[in-house]
Amino acid sequence: MQPKWPSFVTGLLILFIIYHSPEFFSALWITAVFKIGFLFVAYIIARWQGWKGLGGYGLMLHPGWIRNLLLGLATGIVFFLLSEWLSMQSGCEQLVSIKNFIAILKLLPITLVMTFFPSIAEDILTRGYLYGHLQKVLRPAIFILVSAAFYVLNHIWRLGQGAPVLSYLFILGIALALALVFTNSLWLTLGIHWGSNIAFEMVNAVTITKTVNQAMSLWILAASFALMLLFIILARRLFGRCNKWPTSK
Repeated sequence: MQPKWPSFVTGLLILFIIYHSPEFFSALWITAVFKIGFLFVAYIIARWQGWKGLGGYGLMLHPGWIRNLLLGLATGIVFFLLSEWLSMQSGCEQLVSIKNFIAILKLLPITLVMTFFPSIAEDILTRGYLYGHLQKVLRPAIFILVSAAFYVLNHIWRLGQGAPVLSYLFILGIALALALVFTNSLWLTLGIHWGSNIAFEMVNAVTITKTVNQAMSLWILAASFALMLLFIILARRLFGRCNKWPTSK
């Protein structure tokens, strides 16, 4: 589907505003309403722009979509935990205490839900929406760079936090966009993104750590995401691919 630029820009702005609106409120329920409501608005925009639904953003139930989601979850969790382990082994972070196994199990369900909706919303905004409209006009390599740059810029409140933060966001953005291009679907991307967010929230919820060198810890996170990018490239054959992106009516 060739992009109709006024419609494309309007839809992107609407999704961008809805995604970031919760940042102006402190109430958790408002955040939940906006993040869950994002999917409903995305569906309406997809229908308005000629798609049959969220499949227009790469969420088609194609053969292998569950496998891609699960492989992505495992990938995101493993490489984020790798960065935490490396930070502790290098002395950048020190483990002070950790909650018991029962406490961890109690935190897991709410963490899964709390991380799912922001993950899928951002994946639609910064990757699925762009790919659905621009895949016919941008070469894959250009799309990956555009999507990664937009992903960095989407972290408005973190743009002034220095090179380590911008670097790991950009590398992660490349990895997630590459997963989309490789599979022609958003499920692997969603799994990786969701998995890394689950690992981040669980680590922060169940452990108390002392940060010794935050900048180096963030560089280690960037290096871990670079390793994840390499894994995605090398393991390309493991992932299922959707044969056809949905077309507009």
